[in-house]
Amino acid sequence: MRRQIVMGAVCAAMLAGCKVGPNYKRPDVAAPPQFRAADAAAQAASLGEAKWFDIFQDDVLRGLIQEAIQANYDVRIAAQRVLEAEGQLAVTRAAVFPQLNAQGSGTRQGSNSPTQSALGVFGAVSWELDLFGKLRRANEAQRANLLASKENQAAVLQSLVAQVASAYFNLREYDLELEYVNASLTARKDSLRLVKARQVGGVGTMLEVDQSTSLVAAAQGNAAQLERAAEQTENLIQFLLGKQPGPVVRGKSLAEQAQPPAVPAGLPSELLARRPDLRVAEQQLVAANARVGAAKALFFPSISLTGGGGYQTTDLFGLISKTGPAYSLGGTVDLPIFDAGRRMGNYKLAQAQKEQLVIGYQKAVNQAFREVSDALIGYQKSKEFRTQQELFANTLRDQSRLSGLRYRGGVTSYLEVLDTERQRLAAEQQLAQAKRDELVSLVTLYKALGGGWQQ
Repeated sequence: MRRQIVMGAVCAAMLAGCKVGPNYKRPDVAAPPQFRAADAAAQAASLGEAKWFDIFQDDVLRGLIQEAIQANYDVRIAAQRVLEAEGQLAVTRAAVFPQLNAQGSGTRQGSNSPTQSALGVFGAVSWELDLFGKLRRANEAQRANLLASKENQAAVLQSLVAQVASAYFNLREYDLELEYVNASLTARKDSLRLVKARQVGGVGTMLEVDQSTSLVAAAQGNAAQLERAAEQTENLIQFLLGKQPGPVVRGKSLAEQAQPPAVPAGLPSELLARRPDLRVAEQQLVAANARVGAAKALFFPSISLTGGGGYQTTDLFGLISKTGPAYSLGGTVDLPIFDAGRRMGNYKLAQAQKEQLVIGYQKAVNQAFREVSDALIGYQKSKEFRTQQELFANTLRDQSRLSGLRYRGGVTSYLEVLDTERQRLAAEQQLAQAKRDELVSLVTLYKALGGGWQQ
């Protein structure tokens, strides 16, 4: 009899290679031959393959990013979620293997009757045979969840690098605008002194004094707004670094920030393997697909084997003593017959959840293609706008200088000076913003191409 039970267990284990339910296959998503706004000749190389410290050549910015990677709250939370998923996988995986436990017991009783004593040491084994892959599908799903958590950690890291770089470029843009405003404020104060002297000398008017005073006040108000924005951006950067609000050191100016000579987009089909958010979506789909198999396996019988053995001794009334080995073997079969639709409901639920994730994955892939195309267009047009804005600002600087000379020479009215001065400062501030936008659009493109998470 014992031999028959062992043979049955062996045969059941051989059948355990069967897994019901669909094996995972990546959904078909048509990839364009190349990204819109990319170079005519598609290249396999991509800007997204570069490490972030090769993209950003400012040592201060590199230090800020490295510090954020070590201390940022979201990165630390993502790391703990990976550990959580690893623990859950260990729990799920353990169900596939036999469970072995040891037990010991001892009793001794006595009253008016003779003393009774018993002692036993046993080992117990239980094993649910995974005939149709229910446990292995659950293990497959949890393994995919672990991979998804690791990819999510990379996605969090990628987002953090982009956030720190963008905030740093915003900060340097406010610094540059403040330089323009302070230089204009100094010139406007000099002009105010000149206008006042001309008014005292009977050459100028109080209207000109008031107009010059308004220019000084406008510049001072502009400087206050920029200082507010700069300090708030510093606080944001410190928060990303896991620190309390405070000042941030500066590195290179906007004009000194290096940019890659070329920004190859690479092949759209390679984007699926490079972007961590797409890999998260796919691993979630792998897990959902495995859960469909686990739900389907519940329609089939399950077999559990139990066994135990050990040593026991008994002393009854001090007269009869029995000592020797003891064992037990058994098995149970769970055959589903009627459950009022519970198993079918779970199966339909798993299928619907999988189909939702299929649609979500297809949407995420096409969204990624769109983001890359938008980022390529944004970077190209930002560069073109910055080039034209430099010409515009230089022209207005020259006009402002000439109008000042004309006013001092008595050739033109102070209204021309006011108008050209306002236009010049506005053009310089727009130039600073254009330089910032060009760098931030590069960061956006780098992230859209799947870069920024590589260590």
